Amino acid sequence: MKNEADVVAAAAQTLERMRVYVSVSVPAQHRARTFSELAKLPLEELASMNPVEAEHAVERVASAIPAREDSALPQESGAAVVCASRASALALTQARLVASRLAQKGVATTILHVTTTGDRVQDRSFAAIGSQSLFVKELELALRDGRAQYAVHSCKDLPSTIPPDMRIAAITHREDPRDAFCSERHASFASLPPHARVGTSSMRRRAQLAAMRPDLDYVDIRGNVDTRLRKMRDGEFDAIVLACAGLHRLGISAKHTVPFDVTQMVPAAGQGALAIETAADSLVAPVLREAVNDERAEQAILCERAALRALRGGCQAPVGIHARFEGGALVVTGVVASEDGTTVLREEASAAHTADPESVGLTLANALLARGAERLLAAPN
Repeated sequence: MKNEADVVAAAAQTLERMRVYVSVSVPAQHRARTFSELAKLPLEELASMNPVEAEHAVERVASAIPAREDSALPQESGAAVVCASRASALALTQARLVASRLAQKGVATTILHVTTTGDRVQDRSFAAIGSQSLFVKELELALRDGRAQYAVHSCKDLPSTIPPDMRIAAITHREDPRDAFCSERHASFASLPPHARVGTSSMRRRAQLAAMRPDLDYVDIRGNVDTRLRKMRDGEFDAIVLACAGLHRLGISAKHTVPFDVTQMVPAAGQGALAIETAADSLVAPVLREAVNDERAEQAILCERAALRALRGGCQAPVGIHARFEGGALVVTGVVASEDGTTVLREEASAAHTADPESVGLTLANALLARGAERLLAAPN
């Protein structure tokens, strides 16, 4: 058990962490009140908090403070806004990345935790749930009814077409877009023994993995990144496949974490980037764009999403599309596969100029459609 001095020191460290988070996430007029309420928490409770729990406490206390002063402010005045986010560790980390950039423009953010269909339904695979907006629909509802002014999504979760009353205000700098092999016992995908259990929730990953190694057993796995890693460490799986971007943002990994090359395992459209969604008539959208938009990432994402739209592929379909810059050219690779990996269509398109990145995506999609991609996507898996 910690002695009293240790408790006081740990509580002080937590309060300092809270002070920093308050400064970037709480409207200026509420910061003093918020920190005052946090300082009243029992020392033992403060001392026991990890960084994530401390941030959650800040958000909980800040959201409970009456917004009397706010009634004189327009909802999107630039003084303070609300971000809708899923409540997973990764989603909140991503939301805070955007909030910190927005704070540099003088706009504070509070975070509204939203539970989505994908979070709520954990006993079925994504394909079995049968929705193309598993992690999006409830966040858009928060934008529609005014509970939030912007939402942060993993770009790969967004359907290829969003509702007409919504807009993508900005695309962030792209993290590592690759998928990664993760295992505690095996050094690489190639070294897995026959019939090893590989966990993945993605039809796209399953199809491409099965094409490379049809001798392995591919099993659905659900849960957040840390939950999936724990299941693997507990022996439920010999290996799992996760997005490098999520691992990097959370600062976690498996003992053996080996990225696949993007041409070997083609990522999902948008993978690695964050999409900031607002209402179509949002006044805060220009500020968000100025604060976080990355032009090169945006061009690549526009290319990928145009291809996905033309293929009529949802975010859960066995479709991989990845655009990147090579020299001065925009190059996009696409793959459409059967779920069992026995049929894999692969094409590439490029353009030396990027004035119209969507046209490069359409060229790719048309090449895949000409080879029978539509029939492949329509086939029951």
